[in-house]
This record gives sequence, C-alpha cells and structure tokens, in this order.
Amino acid sequence: MALSLKSSFSISKSISLVTPFLKASGFIIEKVRLFSISLFFIKITKYFSSRKYDFCYIFESKSIFIMLLKSDFKKVEEFKRILDTSKSIVLTTHHNPDGDAVGSILGLYHALKSKGYPVVAVTPNGFPDFLSWMPCSDEVIRYSDQKIIAVERILNADIVICLDFNGFKRTEEMGEYLMQSKGKKILIDHHPNPENHFDLQFSFTEVSSTCELVYELLSASFANDSVTTDSAICLFVGIMTDTGSFSYACSRGRTFQVAGELIAKGVNVEKVQGLVYNNFSAERMRLMGFSLNEKMKVLPEYKTAYISLTKEELKRFKNKMGDTEGFVNLPLAIKGIVFSVLFVEHDSFVKVSLRSRGSFPVNEISQKHFNGGGHMNAAGGKAFMSLSQVENFFEEILKSYSTILNKS
Repeated sequence: MALSLKSSFSISKSISLVTPFLKASGFIIEKVRLFSISLFFIKITKYFSSRKYDFCYIFESKSIFIMLLKSDFKKVEEFKRILDTSKSIVLTTHHNPDGDAVGSILGLYHALKSKGYPVVAVTPNGFPDFLSWMPCSDEVIRYSDQKIIAVERILNADIVICLDFNGFKRTEEMGEYLMQSKGKKILIDHHPNPENHFDLQFSFTEVSSTCELVYELLSASFANDSVTTDSAICLFVGIMTDTGSFSYACSRGRTFQVAGELIAKGVNVEKVQGLVYNNFSAERMRLMGFSLNEKMKVLPEYKTAYISLTKEELKRFKNKMGDTEGFVNLPLAIKGIVFSVLFVEHDSFVKVSLRSRGSFPVNEISQKHFNGGGHMNAAGGKAFMSLSQVENFFEEILKSYSTILNKS
C-alpha cells in the first residue's frame, strides 16, 4: 500500500523513538537509520508474518498492539512459551460474570482449543440467561454447582489465566483456591491497580474491554488464525456489552477496527445484538418500568439519580440473575444527569453499581465508601448496612462531591 507523507513522517518519528542514539547527520547516519528501520520492520514482519497490518494506522494510533510490541514483547513470547509447555490450562473470571467476563474466557477458550491446547473454563458461579447462548457456554465449569471438579482443576493446573478482574477477591470464595494453585498465574485485564499475585500481567486500562485485549494478545501470539468464528462471536459480545453498543469507553479508533476484524471472521451483528439485548422476559421488562416509575430518585442539585430495589420487590418480579443488568445506565439518559447509582438489596449486603459521564470518577467513590473499585465511569461495590441506611449515607456523601458534580 502507498504511504502518505503524514504516515511516512509518523513512521520515521516512531523509529526515531526506538533509536534515540542517532544524533549525527549526513550520509553515514542516513545509512545507519535506514539499516535500523529495515531491522525494525524485518522483526515485525517475521513475528507477525501471517497477518497483514496497516502499519500507518498502527503508528498513528495508540494501539495496544504497539504497546505489546514496544513494552511487552518479551511478555508475549513468555506467554506463548508457557502455553506450549503446559498440560493443563484453566481460564477463569470474576463472580457474577458479565458480557466481557464470559466473552473473554469463552473467546480465549475457543482460540486455544483450535490450536490444540488442553484448556478448561471455570467461573465462580453462573451467568445471566442473555449470555447462555454463547458457543460452548455449557462446557464452563461453575464452582457454585461443581465445586469438587472446579477445585481439582484449579489446584492441578499448570496455568491459571485470570480474565477481567484485578484481584482474587473478585472471585469470592473461589479466590482461596486460586491462591493455593501452584500453577503460573497470568492476568489479562483492563481494570486499574492490579494486585501483585500474578506471574505475568497484561494489564491495559486504555482498552475498551478485556475482550479487546484478548484479541490483541491472540494476534500477537498466534497471528490471525487462532481467532475462530466462535471465538470472534464471544469476543465481540464482550466489546459490545462493555461499551454499551459502542456508545462509551471506546474513544480509541482501534476498538472499532478490532470490532470490524471480528465481524470479518463471521460475527452476525444483528443476531448477536438481538440475543443480548432483545432476549428478556416480560417480568424483567416490568421490573425495569417499575424501577424507573416508582424507585428512581432524581437529585438535580447534584446532577445525580439513583434507583434502589428491595429483596421483596425483586421477588415480586421473579428476578433472575442478570435481570437488573444495565438498569444503572438508564438514569444517565436524563438531561443534566452525570452520575447514576443502582442499589440492590441482598441478604447480608447491598450491591452498589455506579456510572457516570464525563470526568466524574465513580471508582474513587466506590473505593472510598463502598468497598469496591472499577473504572472512572463504571464501578461497583458493596455496602454492609440496610438499604435505607445506604440511601441516607449516599445522599450525605453527595454533599462533599457537589462542586465537582456541578462542574461535570
């Protein structure tokens, strides 16, 4: 393909960063520079020979692919070496897995199986009905239902690959066995502040989702032939759900390019969106209407709205796992609202989900007040008090965020 002047300048600038020692001028330095450029492209071409990358795009974007090349090249090689020498690989994710969690473990599961690796997927518990259609979801071992088998797999694994969480406590009770496992522990995640329990980390907060990062890592490790159609479907689901159908957390152009490459591998976007977003029960839709009409409180002085649901209300609408998924985002559609919270009552705690628009950091609130964490615009936690106490506590702490909220 032809290189534009802008693209050529971007490449030259990137190579200059790679070879900062070239300070002289004249014929000799140009020879050295050309030699360095040649070596650089030979190494890329050799390592990724079976994939046709648009080098202009890569150098002009903040691609995680380039981050893997420049900062984690040895990690990618180590990742591949560990896989090649392992007889038992376990993939796992966090408790109450969402689309990105299920998508990343199943996407990687399909890819590794296609290359002949001995791999199983283990989750702390089940996942919502709107994700149960995903290819090979019935092959996932659920710790909550199959504890003996799950523990045996974890403790005897050569590798445990942890996806979409940054600390073992996110797996609840199963975390104890992950800690005990003598297998190498590899983290693939996009959440900030990962714990230091891992032997190898691929942690990039810049990506939209763990599924996007898994795709980049697979491309770097195996080139393009490891991502099967089933793998692509699972990875696409994770990217789609973690970005709200590409409406947030996807400011990088590379996210859309990855989505396009997954579609090219056979993802039927209309079908996938229908299975994820148009596959709910009548009771779930009535619960949503009830939540908005009866349980949403708007606090315009703080540009905030929240919804709270009791156990009795959930039971009334025959709530199933995943039925309240996405409810926390609904109040953000209100003009002027930049902060939204969902409180859901459980037996011994209240689950807290937080979302925001702009630069308001909900992860700071989650960490400081609700025993949780997450991203700047999406976080979660728990409160160990009654639902009414949580509501009063929340409205009280909002006062200290009034200035920053009204500037958002």
